[in-house]
Amino acid sequence: MPFIHIETNQAINDASVPSQVSSFMATLLNKPEKWMMVSIADRASMMFGGQLDPAAVIQLKSIGLNKDQCKTIAPKITSFFEALLNVSGERMYIDMIDIDPQMFAWNGTTFG
Repeated sequence: MPFIHIETNQAINDASVPSQVSSFMATLLNKPEKWMMVSIADRASMMFGGQLDPAAVIQLKSIGLNKDQCKTIAPKITSFFEALLNVSGERMYIDMIDIDPQMFAWNGTTFG
């Protein structure tokens, strides 16, 4: 049940972006895409380092994320979103969160 939320001050005009993100992240995390949820907030009022230049914050939540995996996927996520959003990795934060399956529910029941 991976969930990714992308917030950026960039405009995203390509309707295929959510699908691209879903496919990329499902493959990267080795999770079925049918469980992948993508949320995108573009044109956000966002400042990074005192500048209004292109910036983004990406929040990834998934059951079973571990520290070693996060170290491995961080550069891949950065490269993907640098190209997709036209935002430098130096102006992007990625927040990766492992979710306790007992604390996350779908269809009226928890995953653990």
